[in-house]
Amino acid sequence: MRVRGLYCITHEFVVRWLCSCRLQSGHVSAVYQYLLPASPLLADLAVSCRYYRDPQLTQLFLPILILKGRIHITSANIKQVLDYWKTTRHGVLMSSFTHLKVEDAEGMQYFSFLPFLGHLTNLQVLVVGSLVGDDLLAVLGINCCHLKIFDAREDTGSLISDVGLAYLAQCKKLRCVYFSVFANEYDCSVEQLGFSGKGVALLLLLPEIEHVQCSEYLLRDALHFLYQANYNKKTIAVQCMLLDHQEVGVSTLQMLPFLCPKLEVLALHSEAGNDKTVGKAIKALPHLKMLIVTVGSVCRFKDLTFSSYGPQLTYLYLTTYLLDSQDLVILSEACSQLKTFILKMHSFGFDITSTSNVDSLFPTVEKLELLQNISVRLFKVLNMKMKNLKEVHCTWASVCNLDEALQVVVEEGGWRHTELLVLPESSEISLDTAQMVAASLPCLKRLAVNVHQPQESELWNFLGQHLPRVSLIDHFPVQSPSTKGIFAQDIWTASWVSSIGKRS
Repeated sequence: MRVRGLYCITHEFVVRWLCSCRLQSGHVSAVYQYLLPASPLLADLAVSCRYYRDPQLTQLFLPILILKGRIHITSANIKQVLDYWKTTRHGVLMSSFTHLKVEDAEGMQYFSFLPFLGHLTNLQVLVVGSLVGDDLLAVLGINCCHLKIFDAREDTGSLISDVGLAYLAQCKKLRCVYFSVFANEYDCSVEQLGFSGKGVALLLLLPEIEHVQCSEYLLRDALHFLYQANYNKKTIAVQCMLLDHQEVGVSTLQMLPFLCPKLEVLALHSEAGNDKTVGKAIKALPHLKMLIVTVGSVCRFKDLTFSSYGPQLTYLYLTTYLLDSQDLVILSEACSQLKTFILKMHSFGFDITSTSNVDSLFPTVEKLELLQNISVRLFKVLNMKMKNLKEVHCTWASVCNLDEALQVVVEEGGWRHTELLVLPESSEISLDTAQMVAASLPCLKRLAVNVHQPQESELWNFLGQHLPRVSLIDHFPVQSPSTKGIFAQDIWTASWVSSIGKRS
Protein backbone atom coordinates (compact mmCIF):
# COMPACT_ATOMS: atom_id res chain seq x y z
CA MET A 1 0.00 0.00 0.00
CA ARG A 2 1.48 3.32 -1.09
CA VAL A 3 1.22 6.16 1.46
CA ARG A 4 2.32 9.77 1.50
CA GLY A 5 5.53 10.87 3.20
CA LEU A 6 5.28 11.15 6.96
CA TYR A 7 6.18 14.85 6.95
CA CYS A 8 3.01 15.85 5.13
CA ILE A 9 0.30 13.78 6.84
CA THR A 10 -1.64 14.29 10.02
CA HIS A 11 -1.94 12.28 13.20
CA GLU A 12 -5.54 11.40 12.31
CA PHE A 13 -4.51 10.13 8.86
CA VAL A 14 -1.89 7.80 10.33
CA VAL A 15 -4.39 6.47 12.87
CA ARG A 16 -6.98 5.78 10.18
CA TRP A 17 -4.38 4.16 7.94
CA LEU A 18 -3.04 1.89 10.69
CA CYS A 19 -6.52 0.85 11.77
CA SER A 20 -7.61 -0.02 8.23
CA CYS A 21 -4.56 -1.58 6.57
CA ARG A 22 -4.64 -4.91 8.51
CA LEU A 23 -0.93 -5.38 9.00
CA GLN A 24 0.64 -8.73 8.19
CA SER A 25 3.38 -10.10 10.44
CA GLY A 26 5.99 -9.70 7.71
CA HIS A 27 5.19 -6.01 7.24
CA VAL A 28 5.45 -4.92 10.89
CA SER A 29 9.17 -4.17 10.77
CA ALA A 30 8.87 -2.10 7.56
CA VAL A 31 5.99 -0.05 8.95
CA TYR A 32 7.90 0.54 12.17
CA GLN A 33 10.87 1.89 10.21
CA TYR A 34 8.50 4.17 8.29
CA LEU A 35 7.05 5.57 11.52
CA LEU A 36 10.41 5.87 13.28
CA PRO A 37 10.94 9.57 12.37
CA ALA A 38 7.81 10.31 14.43
CA SER A 39 9.15 8.44 17.46
CA PRO A 40 8.22 11.20 20.00
CA LEU A 41 4.59 10.73 18.92
CA LEU A 42 4.51 6.95 18.58
CA ALA A 43 3.12 6.32 22.07
CA ASP A 44 0.19 8.66 21.35
CA LEU A 45 -0.33 6.97 17.98
CA ALA A 46 -0.41 3.58 19.67
CA VAL A 47 -3.14 4.64 22.10
CA SER A 48 -5.15 6.37 19.37
CA CYS A 49 -5.03 3.18 17.30
CA ARG A 50 -6.17 1.11 20.30
CA TYR A 51 -3.20 -1.17 19.84
CA TYR A 52 -4.38 -3.33 22.73
CA ARG A 53 -7.25 -4.60 20.56
CA ASP A 54 -5.00 -5.71 17.70
CA PRO A 55 -2.13 -8.25 17.91
CA GLN A 56 -0.18 -6.79 14.98
CA LEU A 57 -0.44 -3.21 16.19
CA THR A 58 0.78 -4.37 19.59
CA GLN A 59 3.75 -6.05 17.92
CA LEU A 60 4.39 -2.87 15.94
CA PHE A 61 4.38 -0.53 18.93
CA LEU A 62 5.93 -2.78 21.60
CA PRO A 63 9.43 -1.23 21.36
CA ILE A 64 8.12 2.28 22.04
CA LEU A 65 5.69 1.03 24.72
CA ILE A 66 8.55 -0.68 26.52
CA LEU A 67 10.60 2.49 26.25
CA LYS A 68 7.73 4.48 27.77
CA GLY A 69 7.23 1.85 30.45
CA ARG A 70 3.46 1.70 30.01
CA ILE A 71 1.37 -1.06 28.42
CA HIS A 72 -2.27 -2.12 28.18
CA ILE A 73 -2.89 -5.88 27.85
CA THR A 74 -6.11 -7.59 26.77
CA SER A 75 -7.05 -11.08 25.60
CA ALA A 76 -6.39 -9.85 22.03
CA ASN A 77 -2.72 -8.99 22.50
CA ILE A 78 -1.52 -10.88 25.57
CA LYS A 79 0.10 -13.58 23.41
CA GLN A 80 2.24 -11.02 21.55
CA VAL A 81 3.35 -9.39 24.80
CA LEU A 82 4.22 -12.70 26.46
CA ASP A 83 6.03 -14.01 23.35
CA TYR A 84 8.09 -10.81 23.20
CA TRP A 85 8.92 -11.19 26.89
CA LYS A 86 10.01 -14.80 26.45
CA THR A 87 12.48 -13.83 23.71
CA THR A 88 14.01 -11.07 25.87
CA ARG A 89 13.48 -12.49 29.35
CA HIS A 90 17.22 -12.57 30.08
CA GLY A 91 17.48 -8.87 29.32
CA VAL A 92 16.30 -5.88 31.33
CA LEU A 93 13.63 -4.57 28.93
CA MET A 94 10.57 -5.73 30.83
CA SER A 95 11.85 -4.43 34.14
CA SER A 96 11.41 -0.92 32.73
CA PHE A 97 7.61 -1.18 32.93
CA THR A 98 6.10 1.12 35.55
CA HIS A 99 2.43 1.12 34.42
CA LEU A 100 0.40 -1.96 33.48
CA LYS A 101 -3.29 -2.43 32.73
CA VAL A 102 -4.80 -5.90 32.22
CA GLU A 103 -8.39 -6.68 31.26
CA ASP A 104 -10.47 -9.63 29.95
CA ALA A 105 -7.52 -12.04 30.07
CA GLU A 106 -8.44 -15.42 31.53
CA GLY A 107 -8.06 -19.19 31.42
CA MET A 108 -4.67 -20.67 30.60
CA GLN A 109 -3.22 -17.18 30.14
CA TYR A 110 -3.10 -16.97 33.92
CA PHE A 111 -0.15 -19.35 34.15
CA SER A 112 1.85 -17.41 31.55
CA PHE A 113 0.93 -14.00 32.93
CA LEU A 114 2.08 -14.46 36.52
CA PRO A 115 5.74 -15.22 35.61
CA PHE A 116 5.67 -12.15 33.34
CA LEU A 117 4.25 -10.02 36.14
CA GLY A 118 6.92 -11.30 38.51
CA HIS A 119 9.63 -9.80 36.29
CA LEU A 120 8.15 -6.29 36.37
CA THR A 121 10.28 -5.34 39.34
CA ASN A 122 9.82 -1.59 38.88
CA LEU A 123 6.04 -1.68 38.50
CA GLN A 124 4.34 1.31 40.14
CA VAL A 125 0.74 1.21 38.83
CA LEU A 126 -1.30 -1.94 38.18
CA VAL A 127 -4.89 -1.73 36.93
CA VAL A 128 -6.33 -5.22 36.65
CA GLY A 129 -9.85 -6.29 35.71
CA SER A 130 -9.31 -10.05 35.64
CA LEU A 131 -7.03 -12.77 36.99
CA VAL A 132 -7.29 -11.28 40.50
CA GLY A 133 -6.62 -13.81 43.22
CA ASP A 134 -4.24 -14.64 46.05
CA ASP A 135 -1.62 -15.92 43.58
CA LEU A 136 -1.48 -12.57 41.82
CA LEU A 137 -1.19 -10.65 45.11
CA ALA A 138 1.57 -13.00 46.25
CA VAL A 139 3.54 -12.30 43.06
CA LEU A 140 3.16 -8.56 43.67
CA GLY A 141 4.18 -8.75 47.31
CA ILE A 142 7.28 -10.83 46.60
CA ASN A 143 8.52 -9.17 43.41
CA CYS A 144 7.04 -5.67 42.96
CA CYS A 145 8.35 -3.71 45.91
CA HIS A 146 7.88 -0.34 44.13
CA LEU A 147 4.12 -0.75 43.58
CA LYS A 148 2.21 2.42 44.52
CA ILE A 149 -1.27 1.94 43.04
CA PHE A 150 -3.25 -1.30 42.80
CA ASP A 151 -6.67 -0.94 41.14
CA ALA A 152 -8.95 -3.99 40.89
CA ARG A 153 -12.30 -2.19 40.84
CA GLU A 154 -13.32 -3.78 37.54
CA ASP A 155 -13.03 -7.30 38.97
CA THR A 156 -16.27 -7.88 40.88
CA GLY A 157 -15.74 -11.63 41.24
CA SER A 158 -12.26 -11.66 42.76
CA LEU A 159 -11.33 -14.63 44.97
CA ILE A 160 -9.00 -12.78 47.30
CA SER A 161 -8.58 -13.84 50.91
CA ASP A 162 -6.81 -12.25 53.87
CA VAL A 163 -3.77 -14.34 52.89
CA GLY A 164 -3.59 -12.48 49.59
CA LEU A 165 -3.93 -9.13 51.35
CA ALA A 166 -1.07 -10.09 53.66
CA TYR A 167 1.14 -10.62 50.61
CA LEU A 168 -0.02 -7.34 49.04
CA ALA A 169 0.88 -5.56 52.29
CA GLN A 170 4.50 -6.49 51.59
CA CYS A 171 4.50 -3.69 48.99
CA LYS A 172 5.54 -1.06 51.51
CA LYS A 173 5.30 1.85 49.07
CA LEU A 174 1.59 1.34 48.34
CA ARG A 175 -0.41 4.56 48.41
CA CYS A 176 -3.75 3.60 46.88
CA VAL A 177 -5.56 0.24 46.82
CA TYR A 178 -8.94 -0.14 45.12
CA PHE A 179 -11.27 -3.12 45.25
CA SER A 180 -14.80 -3.22 43.90
CA VAL A 181 -17.37 -2.11 46.45
CA PHE A 182 -19.84 -4.40 44.66
CA ALA A 183 -17.75 -7.55 44.92
CA ASN A 184 -19.41 -10.64 46.35
CA GLU A 185 -17.07 -11.46 49.20
CA TYR A 186 -18.63 -14.90 49.77
CA ASP A 187 -16.91 -17.70 47.84
CA CYS A 188 -19.55 -20.38 47.22
CA SER A 189 -16.98 -22.88 45.93
CA VAL A 190 -15.34 -23.19 49.33
CA GLU A 191 -18.26 -21.90 51.39
CA GLN A 192 -16.32 -19.25 53.19
CA LEU A 193 -15.85 -15.51 53.20
CA GLY A 194 -13.09 -13.93 51.17
CA PHE A 195 -11.08 -11.10 52.68
CA SER A 196 -12.28 -9.42 55.86
CA GLY A 197 -11.73 -6.26 57.84
CA LYS A 198 -8.71 -7.82 59.51
CA GLY A 199 -7.06 -8.24 56.13
CA VAL A 200 -7.91 -4.68 55.15
CA ALA A 201 -6.32 -3.52 58.42
CA LEU A 202 -2.96 -4.81 57.14
CA LEU A 203 -3.18 -2.38 54.23
CA LEU A 204 -4.21 0.53 56.46
CA LEU A 205 -1.05 0.01 58.51
CA LEU A 206 1.28 0.58 55.55
CA PRO A 207 3.58 3.58 56.11
CA GLU A 208 2.66 5.51 52.92
CA ILE A 209 -0.94 4.41 52.41
CA GLU A 210 -3.35 7.21 51.49
CA HIS A 211 -6.52 5.47 50.33
CA VAL A 212 -8.00 1.97 50.58
CA GLN A 213 -11.33 1.48 48.82
CA CYS A 214 -13.59 -1.53 49.34
CA SER A 215 -17.04 -2.23 50.79
CA GLU A 216 -17.78 0.25 53.55
CA TYR A 217 -18.51 -2.40 56.15
CA LEU A 218 -15.04 -3.90 55.59
CA LEU A 219 -13.44 -0.52 56.25
CA ARG A 220 -15.63 -0.20 59.33
CA ASP A 221 -14.50 -3.60 60.62
CA ALA A 222 -10.86 -2.77 59.88
CA LEU A 223 -11.04 0.49 61.83
CA HIS A 224 -12.69 -1.21 64.82
CA PHE A 225 -10.09 -3.99 64.78
CA LEU A 226 -7.20 -1.51 64.75
CA TYR A 227 -8.76 0.66 67.42
CA GLN A 228 -9.21 -2.26 69.81
CA ALA A 229 -5.71 -3.65 69.19
CA ASN A 230 -3.89 -0.33 69.30
CA TYR A 231 -2.72 -0.12 72.91
CA ASN A 232 0.07 2.34 72.06
CA LYS A 233 -2.36 4.70 70.27
CA LYS A 234 -0.40 4.68 67.02
CA THR A 235 -1.98 6.53 64.10
CA ILE A 236 -2.25 5.44 60.47
CA ALA A 237 -1.21 7.48 57.44
CA VAL A 238 -4.43 7.17 55.42
CA GLN A 239 -5.71 10.47 53.98
CA CYS A 240 -8.98 9.33 52.38
CA MET A 241 -11.79 7.33 53.97
CA LEU A 242 -15.04 6.68 52.09
CA LEU A 243 -17.60 5.51 54.69
CA ASP A 244 -20.84 6.78 53.17
CA HIS A 245 -23.15 3.95 54.19
CA GLN A 246 -25.88 3.41 56.77
CA GLU A 247 -24.01 0.39 58.15
CA VAL A 248 -21.17 2.66 59.28
CA GLY A 249 -22.38 4.10 62.58
CA VAL A 250 -21.37 7.06 64.68
CA SER A 251 -18.96 4.99 66.78
CA THR A 252 -16.77 4.44 63.71
CA LEU A 253 -16.73 8.16 62.92
CA GLN A 254 -15.70 8.92 66.50
CA MET A 255 -12.60 6.73 66.07
CA LEU A 256 -11.34 8.61 63.03
CA PRO A 257 -9.65 11.56 64.82
CA PHE A 258 -7.65 9.13 66.97
CA LEU A 259 -6.72 6.63 64.24
CA CYS A 260 -6.59 8.84 61.13
CA PRO A 261 -5.60 12.42 62.12
CA LYS A 262 -4.19 13.07 58.63
CA LEU A 263 -7.56 12.62 56.88
CA GLU A 264 -8.09 15.09 54.05
CA VAL A 265 -11.04 13.38 52.33
CA LEU A 266 -14.01 11.92 54.21
CA ALA A 267 -17.34 10.50 53.02
CA LEU A 268 -19.94 9.72 55.68
CA HIS A 269 -23.62 9.09 56.35
CA SER A 270 -25.42 11.01 59.08
CA GLU A 271 -28.79 9.83 60.34
CA ALA A 272 -31.24 12.26 61.93
CA GLY A 273 -30.45 12.78 65.61
CA ASN A 274 -26.73 12.06 65.23
CA ASP A 275 -25.87 15.47 63.78
CA LYS A 276 -24.11 16.83 66.88
CA THR A 277 -22.04 13.70 67.45
CA VAL A 278 -20.98 13.56 63.82
CA GLY A 279 -20.13 17.26 63.86
CA LYS A 280 -17.87 16.84 66.88
CA ALA A 281 -16.00 13.97 65.20
CA ILE A 282 -15.38 15.95 62.02
CA LYS A 283 -14.36 18.98 64.07
CA ALA A 284 -11.40 16.99 65.42
CA LEU A 285 -9.93 16.40 61.93
CA PRO A 286 -7.61 19.38 61.41
CA HIS A 287 -6.52 18.54 57.85
CA LEU A 288 -9.95 17.82 56.37
CA LYS A 289 -10.37 19.50 52.97
CA MET A 290 -12.98 17.45 51.13
CA LEU A 291 -16.24 16.33 52.76
CA ILE A 292 -18.88 14.10 51.18
CA VAL A 293 -21.89 13.86 53.47
CA THR A 294 -25.27 12.16 53.06
CA VAL A 295 -27.84 13.27 55.61
CA GLY A 296 -31.18 11.78 56.61
CA SER A 297 -34.57 13.14 55.65
CA VAL A 298 -34.33 15.79 58.36
CA CYS A 299 -31.00 17.44 59.15
CA ARG A 300 -30.08 20.33 61.42
CA PHE A 301 -27.11 21.73 59.53
CA LYS A 302 -26.32 23.97 62.46
CA ASP A 303 -25.75 20.87 64.61
CA LEU A 304 -23.22 19.48 62.13
CA THR A 305 -20.93 22.23 63.45
CA PHE A 306 -19.89 23.44 59.99
CA SER A 307 -18.68 26.70 61.54
CA SER A 308 -15.77 24.86 63.23
CA TYR A 309 -14.29 23.01 60.21
CA GLY A 310 -16.06 24.73 57.31
CA PRO A 311 -13.30 27.35 56.82
CA GLN A 312 -10.78 24.64 55.91
CA LEU A 313 -13.02 22.87 53.36
CA THR A 314 -12.38 23.36 49.65
CA TYR A 315 -14.82 20.65 48.43
CA LEU A 316 -18.31 19.86 49.73
CA TYR A 317 -20.60 17.17 48.30
CA LEU A 318 -23.99 17.21 50.03
CA THR A 319 -26.77 14.65 49.51
CA THR A 320 -30.08 15.41 51.20
CA TYR A 321 -33.87 15.24 50.92
CA LEU A 322 -34.91 18.62 52.24
CA LEU A 323 -33.17 21.97 52.13
CA ASP A 324 -34.16 25.51 52.91
CA SER A 325 -32.62 28.87 52.21
CA GLN A 326 -31.35 29.21 55.78
CA ASP A 327 -29.36 25.98 55.32
CA LEU A 328 -27.68 27.54 52.29
CA VAL A 329 -26.85 30.67 54.27
CA ILE A 330 -25.34 28.59 57.10
CA LEU A 331 -23.21 26.58 54.68
CA SER A 332 -22.16 29.66 52.72
CA GLU A 333 -21.05 31.57 55.81
CA ALA A 334 -19.25 28.57 57.35
CA CYS A 335 -17.35 27.41 54.24
CA SER A 336 -15.43 30.57 53.50
CA GLN A 337 -12.74 28.90 51.33
CA LEU A 338 -14.97 26.48 49.41
CA LYS A 339 -14.06 26.07 45.72
CA THR A 340 -16.35 23.19 44.69
CA PHE A 341 -19.96 22.63 45.78
CA ILE A 342 -21.96 19.55 44.72
CA LEU A 343 -25.60 19.17 45.70
CA LYS A 344 -27.68 16.03 45.19
CA MET A 345 -31.36 16.14 46.11
CA HIS A 346 -33.50 13.03 46.61
CA SER A 347 -36.63 15.20 46.46
CA PHE A 348 -37.61 18.63 45.15
CA GLY A 349 -37.99 19.89 48.73
CA PHE A 350 -36.64 23.45 49.01
CA ASP A 351 -38.08 26.22 51.15
CA ILE A 352 -37.11 29.75 50.10
CA THR A 353 -37.85 32.35 52.74
CA SER A 354 -34.83 34.46 53.51
CA THR A 355 -32.52 34.97 50.52
CA SER A 356 -33.91 38.33 49.38
CA ASN A 357 -31.59 40.19 51.75
CA VAL A 358 -28.58 37.97 50.92
CA ASP A 359 -26.37 39.54 48.30
CA SER A 360 -24.37 36.43 47.47
CA LEU A 361 -23.92 32.78 48.41
CA PHE A 362 -20.67 30.81 48.39
CA PRO A 363 -18.62 33.74 47.04
CA THR A 364 -15.45 31.65 46.62
CA VAL A 365 -17.03 28.66 44.83
CA GLU A 366 -15.90 28.28 41.22
CA LYS A 367 -17.42 24.87 40.40
CA LEU A 368 -21.08 23.97 41.00
CA GLU A 369 -22.61 20.58 40.27
CA LEU A 370 -26.32 19.82 40.67
CA LEU A 371 -27.63 16.25 40.67
CA GLN A 372 -31.03 14.56 40.58
CA ASN A 373 -34.12 16.51 41.75
CA ILE A 374 -33.41 20.25 41.73
CA SER A 375 -36.41 22.53 42.20
CA VAL A 376 -36.70 25.56 39.94
CA ARG A 377 -36.47 27.87 42.95
CA LEU A 378 -33.26 26.23 44.19
CA PHE A 379 -31.77 26.32 40.67
CA LYS A 380 -32.47 30.05 40.41
CA VAL A 381 -31.17 30.92 43.88
CA LEU A 382 -27.86 29.11 43.45
CA ASN A 383 -27.09 30.28 39.94
CA MET A 384 -28.08 33.89 40.56
CA LYS A 385 -26.35 34.37 43.90
CA MET A 386 -23.14 32.40 43.34
CA LYS A 387 -21.24 35.22 41.69
CA ASN A 388 -17.88 33.59 41.02
CA LEU A 389 -18.95 30.44 39.14
CA LYS A 390 -16.60 29.37 36.37
CA GLU A 391 -18.01 25.86 35.80
CA VAL A 392 -21.64 24.74 36.13
CA HIS A 393 -22.40 21.01 35.73
CA CYS A 394 -26.05 19.91 35.57
CA THR A 395 -25.95 16.89 33.24
CA TRP A 396 -27.83 14.60 35.64
CA ALA A 397 -30.09 17.24 37.19
CA SER A 398 -33.85 17.27 36.75
CA VAL A 399 -35.21 20.84 36.57
CA CYS A 400 -38.79 21.69 35.57
CA ASN A 401 -39.54 24.83 33.51
CA LEU A 402 -35.89 25.09 32.54
CA ASP A 403 -36.50 27.70 29.81
CA GLU A 404 -38.06 30.11 32.27
CA ALA A 405 -35.38 29.44 34.88
CA LEU A 406 -32.59 30.17 32.40
CA GLN A 407 -34.25 33.41 31.39
CA VAL A 408 -34.44 34.57 35.02
CA VAL A 409 -30.86 33.56 35.87
CA VAL A 410 -29.42 35.40 32.87
CA GLU A 411 -31.56 38.53 33.40
CA GLU A 412 -30.51 38.68 37.06
CA GLY A 413 -26.81 38.64 36.15
CA GLY A 414 -25.97 35.01 36.85
CA TRP A 415 -23.03 33.20 35.22
CA ARG A 416 -21.14 36.40 34.40
CA HIS A 417 -17.81 34.61 34.91
CA THR A 418 -18.86 31.16 33.73
CA GLU A 419 -16.67 29.54 31.08
CA LEU A 420 -18.25 26.05 31.06
CA LEU A 421 -22.02 25.58 31.25
CA VAL A 422 -23.49 22.05 31.11
CA LEU A 423 -27.28 22.16 31.23
CA PRO A 424 -29.50 19.14 32.07
CA GLU A 425 -29.27 16.45 29.42
CA SER A 426 -32.83 15.25 30.07
CA SER A 427 -34.46 18.66 29.47
CA GLU A 428 -34.88 20.16 26.02
CA ILE A 429 -34.89 23.94 25.76
CA SER A 430 -35.97 26.13 22.86
CA LEU A 431 -33.56 27.37 20.24
CA ASP A 432 -34.26 30.97 21.25
CA THR A 433 -33.35 30.27 24.86
CA ALA A 434 -30.15 28.47 23.89
CA GLN A 435 -29.11 31.38 21.67
CA MET A 436 -29.96 33.87 24.41
CA VAL A 437 -27.85 32.02 26.99
CA ALA A 438 -24.85 31.73 24.65
CA ALA A 439 -25.03 35.40 23.60
CA SER A 440 -25.54 36.83 27.09
CA LEU A 441 -22.63 35.27 28.97
CA PRO A 442 -19.44 37.25 28.27
CA CYS A 443 -16.96 34.59 29.43
CA LEU A 444 -18.69 31.48 28.07
CA LYS A 445 -16.41 29.18 26.07
CA ARG A 446 -18.08 25.75 26.17
CA LEU A 447 -21.79 24.93 26.25
CA ALA A 448 -23.59 21.58 26.53
CA VAL A 449 -27.29 21.97 25.84
CA ASN A 450 -30.17 19.82 24.62
CA VAL A 451 -32.35 21.44 21.95
CA HIS A 452 -34.92 19.85 19.64
CA GLN A 453 -32.92 17.70 17.22
CA PRO A 454 -33.94 19.50 13.97
CA GLN A 455 -32.71 22.76 15.53
CA GLU A 456 -29.21 21.55 16.42
CA SER A 457 -27.77 22.61 13.07
CA GLU A 458 -29.35 26.05 13.44
CA LEU A 459 -27.66 26.47 16.82
CA TRP A 460 -24.34 25.38 15.33
CA ASN A 461 -24.73 27.92 12.52
CA PHE A 462 -25.70 30.69 14.92
CA LEU A 463 -22.63 30.13 17.08
CA GLY A 464 -20.33 29.85 14.06
CA GLN A 465 -21.56 33.13 12.59
CA HIS A 466 -22.07 35.25 15.70
CA LEU A 467 -20.25 33.62 18.63
CA PRO A 468 -17.14 31.75 17.42
CA ARG A 469 -15.72 31.91 20.97
CA VAL A 470 -18.46 29.48 22.15
CA SER A 471 -18.11 25.78 21.35
CA LEU A 472 -20.97 23.28 21.58
CA ILE A 473 -19.87 20.13 23.40
CA ASP A 474 -21.42 16.76 24.26
CA HIS A 475 -22.70 16.17 27.77
CA PHE A 476 -21.03 12.91 28.63
CA PRO A 477 -17.31 13.34 27.85
CA VAL A 478 -17.23 16.33 30.21
CA GLN A 479 -15.81 15.29 33.56
CA SER A 480 -17.62 16.82 36.51
CA PRO A 481 -16.17 17.52 39.99
CA SER A 482 -17.77 14.31 41.29
CA THR A 483 -16.15 12.09 38.64
CA LYS A 484 -12.56 13.27 38.41
CA GLY A 485 -9.50 13.55 40.59
CA ILE A 486 -9.67 11.17 43.51
CA PHE A 487 -13.17 10.11 42.40
CA ALA A 488 -12.15 9.14 38.86
CA GLN A 489 -13.21 5.59 38.03
CA ASP A 490 -10.60 5.24 35.28
CA ILE A 491 -7.33 5.65 37.10
CA TRP A 492 -5.42 4.57 33.98
CA THR A 493 -6.20 7.82 32.20
CA ALA A 494 -6.52 10.05 35.28
CA SER A 495 -4.05 12.90 34.94
CA TRP A 496 -2.75 12.63 38.50
CA VAL A 497 -1.43 9.10 37.92
CA SER A 498 1.34 10.56 35.77
CA SER A 499 2.50 12.69 38.68
CA ILE A 500 3.18 9.77 41.01
CA GLY A 501 6.87 9.76 40.21
CA LYS A 502 7.12 13.48 41.00
CA ARG A 503 5.67 12.92 44.46
CA SER A 504 8.18 10.24 45.37
